[in-house]
Amino acid sequence: MTVRTFKLSIVVGAVLLSACSSNPAALELSLKATDFRFEPASMEVMAGQQVTVRMDNQGTLEHDFVIQEIPVEKTAAESEPEVGATAGHTMDDMEIEPAVHMGAMAGLSSSVTFVPTKPGTYEYFCAVPGHKEAGMVGTLIVQER
Repeated sequence: MTVRTFKLSIVVGAVLLSACSSNPAALELSLKATDFRFEPASMEVMAGQQVTVRMDNQGTLEHDFVIQEIPVEKTAAESEPEVGATAGHTMDDMEIEPAVHMGAMAGLSSSVTFVPTKPGTYEYFCAVPGHKEAGMVGTLIVQER
C-alpha cells in the first residue's frame, strides 16, 4: 500500500465513521413567546439529538418554557447575565421538578440545551401562573432516530 493510498483510506474511513454516527447533529430551535402564545406551537426533534431551544420573549410579561416530564440525558440553561434562567420566579408551585426549564423577562431571551432520549409527544408550556390556562402551550415531538 502506498502512502497516498493509505491517506485516502484514512479519509474515507473517517467520512464513513462520521456518517454512521449514532447521534444526529445538534439542532437549534427558535421559539417566540408572546403574551399567551408560543410560536411555533409544535417542534420536532430526534431522540439522542442535542437540542437547544432559544426563546425570545416578545411579550410584555415574563414567560418561561417548561417540559414537565421527558426523559433527557442532560440539560443546561443560559440567560442574559442579568437575568437568571428561571426569569425571577421559582417553581415552588410545581408538584415535581420539571425536566426542562428556562425563562426570560419581557424583551429578553434565554436558551436551554437538552438531549431527549425517548421518542414520544411531550407538552411544553409557560408555568407562570395563569399562562398555561390562557393557552400558552405547545408540543415537542421526539422522533425515533
